[in-house]
Amino acid sequence: MTRPAVRLILLIVFLAAIGATSYLFWMSERDAGATRAAARSFDDNARAAIVVSHDLRAAQQAYVASGQGADFWFARTADIQADLKRRIAALRSKAASSTSVSAFEDALGVVQDFEQMDGRAREQVRARKLLAASDLVFTDGLDLTQKIDAAIEKGRNAEIAAFDEELGAINRRQGFSLVAGAAAGLLIVLLLLPVRDGQAEPVGSLASTHLEDRPGLSRATPVDDEDWSPAKPAVKIPEPVAPPPPAPLVETPVPVEIAAPVPVSAPTAPTQLIEVQVPSRVDVPEMARLCGDLARITDSRSLPGLLERTATLIDASGIVLWIADPDGRELAPIVTYGYPQQTVTRLGTIGRDAENATAAAFRTCLLQTVDADAVSGGALAAPLVTPAGCVGVMAAEVRDAAERDDVVLAAAGIVAAQLATLVGPPSARALKSDVAG
Repeated sequence: MTRPAVRLILLIVFLAAIGATSYLFWMSERDAGATRAAARSFDDNARAAIVVSHDLRAAQQAYVASGQGADFWFARTADIQADLKRRIAALRSKAASSTSVSAFEDALGVVQDFEQMDGRAREQVRARKLLAASDLVFTDGLDLTQKIDAAIEKGRNAEIAAFDEELGAINRRQGFSLVAGAAAGLLIVLLLLPVRDGQAEPVGSLASTHLEDRPGLSRATPVDDEDWSPAKPAVKIPEPVAPPPPAPLVETPVPVEIAAPVPVSAPTAPTQLIEVQVPSRVDVPEMARLCGDLARITDSRSLPGLLERTATLIDASGIVLWIADPDGRELAPIVTYGYPQQTVTRLGTIGRDAENATAAAFRTCLLQTVDADAVSGGALAAPLVTPAGCVGVMAAEVRDAAERDDVVLAAAGIVAAQLATLVGPPSARALKSDVAG
């Protein structure tokens, strides 16, 4: 993910995911706090109702205590009964569990039974039948208040269990939101990380040594290969096809001044010149014929054969003819020699600002070279220059340190100049294609 627009979108999605996770977690925490507060309030009210039930039992037992005013405790018991009924009804209205609702309804029913029993106990006290009143207070009254306590406790326990279950659901929702947010954030961070291409290119070919690792001619576009596997760090590309043996070179006599030895006793004599014939690396007559054939070319199908003759002339193992687009922003290969079809299909386009010799030759309109090293041969890039500017580049891999030979470089420049007349300026080619369309 190297495009700025895509990285910006991923960053926005990442921030949105973090914000949504934070909001969901805050909402869950707020709900959990409200649930815990409701559980504490309900528990306190239930325990207070149980205390009121104990007060009701004590007030009724005061009926039969000596020295106590019966009317006072009759009124006190009635007030406690009303308060207990109100508290139990409030607990029933707040209860959400069906079990707790049923338990509080049972408690209200027992309170009704207690009121009826309390009425009979009061009649016995008014009739001065304290023994019969004591039997009602300490048997039926104690039993009914215990049932009230048990019903309230059952409802309290059921409702607290419901609160605990609700808190568990909220905690699970919090955990899920955190895990989902973390997973989304981790995925987006991994997508935002720069990824290096682990597929290495082989050394010794135009598509690798001089097109990628060194300031060469182009970057190869990786494609699927049936021989590739994770254990193999590179794709094996066949070596360029060797050109046919060059034609016999014509030895051009080059005069060299060599002073002949002069005897000491002999008089001084004029220096003698001896002609020594040094063979030239470039077949000049063949270069002249090649330029003539390039000037007379009428069919682009003849270009591969002429590139083959050019490779023989400059001792190249492979040649790629790169042509600029009408806007002059990138170069594309149109004709190649010396490379198998698999390598040719891997060649992509070269941007004008690329860091290699081909792009440098296109930008500067000057011939560029790449020196040979211990594992790969040298290379040269000759620009195709017209009056309207550079329209392309002839890139070649050469053997035997030919990139350091001025004669070879001059021959490559002559051929490139002749090829430039065939291509023409980008504006002219755009105009021709518009007219043809």
